[in-house]
Amino acid sequence: MAFDQTTRNRLQRFVNDARRVLEEEFTRQLQNDYGMDPNSGTVAELASLRHINDAQRETARILRDTLAHYTASGDMNAIQGLDRIVREQAFTVLNRLAALRMAEARGLLVESVGNGFQAKGFQLYARLAGTGLGETGDAYRVYLFSVFDELAQDLPVLFDRYSPQGRLFPREAALLQVLNLINNADIAPLWSEDETIGWIYQYFNSKEERKAIQSRSRSPGISKLPANSSASRSIWRRPSMPV
Repeated sequence: MAFDQTTRNRLQRFVNDARRVLEEEFTRQLQNDYGMDPNSGTVAELASLRHINDAQRETARILRDTLAHYTASGDMNAIQGLDRIVREQAFTVLNRLAALRMAEARGLLVESVGNGFQAKGFQLYARLAGTGLGETGDAYRVYLFSVFDELAQDLPVLFDRYSPQGRLFPREAALLQVLNLINNADIAPLWSEDETIGWIYQYFNSKEERKAIQSRSRSPGISKLPANSSASRSIWRRPSMPV
């Protein structure tokens, strides 16, 4: 399928819409859960966050360490640093979900993102797990995390859930919005195209953001791949999970 202007426009709309949903979601999470406000740049003391569990507290600590690292040189203030954190977290989640959708299209992964909560892989997982994982949204999140962890054995740079750039995950309402966007019929043919992941990277990040990302050694690995590189295509040539 040729990536003509009409095709690229469709993909760009998807990326813009998904970025907006994810960035709004992670801004709210930082404000409500982690005591960090991207709008004002204020950061609450970690000890004051009595409403979060131990896993969230560890995330809160890592987010604060990340912000301190970003602002240490003085070239970036707290608002800019928090904006960068939100953008990176959103970029990582979108990359992961898009990667799963592309793997599905190649027959390398049982349907996990396609059809959302009705995905074949999740339906089987939910039947085996029963009610032990909670409501559907909670169970689906656990299922996706298990897929990420399995794929992280071969592609840790992209799927490692414990990396600083991948600590946040959208709650159910925002996740459903992103899944609906991914499964829109207008872009369905694009998931089998090798170029798609590169175009997602270019449309998500401005030219200035791309230069900054490529100059940082700790940026998400997929962001280092140019749009049509052989490296970006090669990640789909070896199945990591049984179909």
